[in-house]
Amino acid sequence: MSSQPVQIENLLWPDRKINIEQITIKDMAKLKEGEVAPDFDLPDIDMNMHKLRDFRGKNTLLAFFPAAESPVCTTEMCVFRDSMNDFENNNTAVVGISVDGPFANKIFKVNRHLNFPLLSDYKKGTISNYGIVMKDLGRLKDYNAAKRSVFLLDKNGIIKYIWISDNPLVEPNYDEIRNKLKEINN
Repeated sequence: MSSQPVQIENLLWPDRKINIEQITIKDMAKLKEGEVAPDFDLPDIDMNMHKLRDFRGKNTLLAFFPAAESPVCTTEMCVFRDSMNDFENNNTAVVGISVDGPFANKIFKVNRHLNFPLLSDYKKGTISNYGIVMKDLGRLKDYNAAKRSVFLLDKNGIIKYIWISDNPLVEPNYDEIRNKLKEINN
C-alpha cells in the first residue's frame, strides 16, 4: 500500500495543493507575543540604514507587505497612512517592510504619499527571522516575499500583537490593531 502525500488546500491558487511534508520546522517556527522582536538593519528609500532598536522608546507597528504597488499592499499601506494621527497620538511609529528594493519602495512611497518609512529586506533575512517567508509570490515560483504581517511592539521592543496571513489578498483587521494599541498604552 503506497502512501499518498497529505495535501492541504491552497486558498490563493485552488488548482495548486500544498504538501504538508514540504513544510519544514523552520517554516513553522514563529515568534510569539511576549518575546523580544528580532533586530534588523535595513535600508530605506534613500539607502539610509535603520535598525529596529532605533525605534525603541515608542511603540512600533511593523507592517510587512509582499509587493510594492500591488493592489492589496497599496490599500493596506494607505490605511496606515490615513491613520497616522491615531498612531502618533498613541506614541507609535509605523514601519513598512518588503523585499522590494529601495528604488521600488521609493516609487511606492512617492506615488502613494506614504508618511512613514519603507524599508527594504532585499536579502530576505528579516522575513526569515520573523518566520514570514512566502515561498512563492503568485505564479512566481521560488520568489520569496514577505507574508502580509503585522507585528505591534511596545516601547521596549516586546511583541504585543502578531497577525500573519498566508493569503496575500487578505488585509489585517485594522480595528483589532487599534484596540491592541490602546491596550498597550493603558
